Amino acid sequence: MARKNSGRKSSGMTVRQRQSQQIMRQKTAHKKRRALLSKCYVIGGSALCMGLLAGGAWCWHTGAFGKAADAVVDGGYGLTADAGFALQSLYLEGRSRTSMNEVNKALGIQKGDPILRISLDEMKERLEKIESVRFAAVERALPGTLYVKIVEREPVALWQNQGKIALVDDNGAVMTGVDIAPYQQLPLIIGQDAPQHVRELLALLSTEPDLARRFSAAIRVGERRWNIRVSNRQNEAIEVKLPETNAEAAWKKLADMQESQQLLDRDIKEIDLRLEGRMFIKLAPDDMPDKKSNNARDT
Repeated sequence: MARKNSGRKSSGMTVRQRQSQQIMRQKTAHKKRRALLSKCYVIGGSALCMGLLAGGAWCWHTGAFGKAADAVVDGGYGLTADAGFALQSLYLEGRSRTSMNEVNKALGIQKGDPILRISLDEMKERLEKIESVRFAAVERALPGTLYVKIVEREPVALWQNQGKIALVDDNGAVMTGVDIAPYQQLPLIIGQDAPQHVRELLALLSTEPDLARRFSAAIRVGERRWNIRVSNRQNEAIEVKLPETNAEAAWKKLADMQESQQLLDRDIKEIDLRLEGRMFIKLAPDDMPDKKSNNARDT
């Protein structure tokens, strides 16, 4: 009688062996799936990063980030304005000769603007770029008031250059945008670099007030010295050539000659003081019928 072989099949493998083999196959398949998923994660992550970088570069190039940020900021300031922090009043102090159009352009604001958004430093900088403004101060008083104070430049001379005349302050700043009509009595200076030396000229004139009252104009020569025009008794111009150095001594010498000899009341066309210790005088044509004048060459 044939004996039954329980626990075995015709394949010759036991049930336990088959179960072990199935478990091994499952583990191998699981490892393959994990490896495949890992590769997918790496590829997908790389693609995502590349996409984010490319998108970021595009947003940066097109300004999308900046526009979005600006929109958020605008919205925030809009909320502050809705809450009552909006510009309602502006007080301006110190303006007299500066054009109001220039001031308004520099301010760049209008009623209802969010007052917290206004940059006081930028506004101050714009105001001080106006030629007639020496200094500006801006203050904010919440919830809705702005105080602006400007200190204007004080004209001290009229500058003639290339056929045009403009005002100049004591620091040599040129104010081309200011009307010169009210300032016709100011001293006239001529020459490319005359504004930069106007302070020293005024200081020179002030040392001899009697001569200064005869002053009509000063010409900057060779960017190194002055020719000063003063008037004689007929109110005609006399050209006084001052030296490059020690001009104060030459100016005082002329004042002494005027006090002792009334030199400027004579018919004189030119006085040359460029050489120390010497004076060359050129007479007016009517006063020298038979002889030529001494005339020092201007070097």
